[in-house]
Amino acid sequence: MTSFLLVVSFLVDGLILFGLMIMMKKIRRTEELERRQEQVASEIEDLFSSYLYEIKEENKRMEAWASSSSVTEQVSAEGGDEEKHSMYVPPVPDPSVDDYQPSLHSKVMEMKKNGWSAEEAARALNKGKTEIELMYKFNR
Repeated sequence: MTSFLLVVSFLVDGLILFGLMIMMKKIRRTEELERRQEQVASEIEDLFSSYLYEIKEENKRMEAWASSSSVTEQVSAEGGDEEKHSMYVPPVPDPSVDDYQPSLHSKVMEMKKNGWSAEEAARALNKGKTEIELMYKFNR
């Protein structure tokens, strides 16, 4: 009887050791995953800080450029304003050119208003009957 209990005790001890080893592997994996996440987070933080630094430098350059160009514009604006305005001639619209073309939708609705069927309108406009019917339905 004692030998049986001794064998059962060893089996239970073996199962416990096996379970402990599995748990240790899982703990190591989670710790490794945490380290990787911390590393990725620090890399992202470094990347953002470098982008922020680049943006700040670019803003400083733009600020310097804008201030230098605004001084140049003020100097040129004082002397050359009158010449620019006096030379400008607004475009005159040509009354002989009529560019108005009614849209397909307006043509279809006009045909419907005049009593044309969907098939007749489709033939006249060289479009599909279903397309014309859809335009009729969407206009309701």
